[in-house]
Amino acid sequence: MKGLVKTWMTAHPVAIDPGASALAALESMVERGIRHLPVVEAGRVVGVISINDLRAALPVPVSLLSGISVGDRGLVRDYAVGEVMTHFPEVAHPETSLEDAAQRMADRRIGCLPVVDGQGRIVGMLSSTDALRALATSLWAKRAHEDETREDELSGLLAELSDERTRIERQLESCVRSERELAVRVREDGIDEEERSEEEHEIGLTDRLRELAAGRLAAIDRALAHAAEGVLTLCDLCGGNIPIARLRALPGTTCCVACAQEKENRA
Repeated sequence: MKGLVKTWMTAHPVAIDPGASALAALESMVERGIRHLPVVEAGRVVGVISINDLRAALPVPVSLLSGISVGDRGLVRDYAVGEVMTHFPEVAHPETSLEDAAQRMADRRIGCLPVVDGQGRIVGMLSSTDALRALATSLWAKRAHEDETREDELSGLLAELSDERTRIERQLESCVRSERELAVRVREDGIDEEERSEEEHEIGLTDRLRELAAGRLAAIDRALAHAAEGVLTLCDLCGGNIPIARLRALPGTTCCVACAQEKENRA
C-alpha cells in the first residue's frame, strides 16, 4: 500500500473538548455519521472518543443511527468526554507512510489515528475506512496495470505468432517450389539417384519436419481464431487464465497447465 497519510486522511476533522458531555460527542457522531472524534485541548490532541467507548461506558443503549432515546438522555448528562475517552492516543503525521499507519492500527486494534503537525496540533483523522479505501484504490490500480501489461503481452504474442506463421508458410512454399524444380530437372536432365538425394537434402525439409511445421501452422491458426473470438487466454475446463508463456509454446492449447495435468492423470 503506497502513499502518505496526508493523501487519505480527512482534513480539518470535527473535534471535541474533554470537558464536553459524552452526549454531545454522540450527537456529533450521529449528525456526521462518524465513529470517532479527536479530543482537543488548547489545539493539541489529548484523546480520542469512539462510538464503542460510549457504548461501553454509558448505562443506556447507544446507536450511531439514532443516538440515545429521549427517555434515557437524563441518565447520561453527567458523563464527560474526558472520563470516557482514550487518553494520549497513538497519532500519525501527514508525512507518515500509509502502510506504516495501517500497520499500527492493525497491530493495536484501533479504528483511527489522529494526524498532527510538528506541534501536536490536529490537522486530520485517518480512519480504518480511509485505509481500506486506499487499499482498494491501490489494488484497483495494480489490477489495472496488470491487465494493461497482460494486454500488451497478448498483443506481442499475437504479433509473434503472425510473424511465425508467415515464416512457416514461406518456408513450406519455398520447399514445395524447390521440389517441383527438382522434379523437372530429374525428368528433363535425367540426374542419377545420388545427385537427386543430395539436392533433396539441400532443400532441407524432411517429411518429419514438414509434418511438424504443418502442425505448428495449424496450432497458430487455432490460436489466432481463438484470439478473434476473445477466448485465447481462457481455459476451457476451469475458466481461468492460460499464461502467455504457455500460449507462446503451445499456441493451439485450450487449457491451463493444472487442467492439462489433471486430464493426463485421468487418462
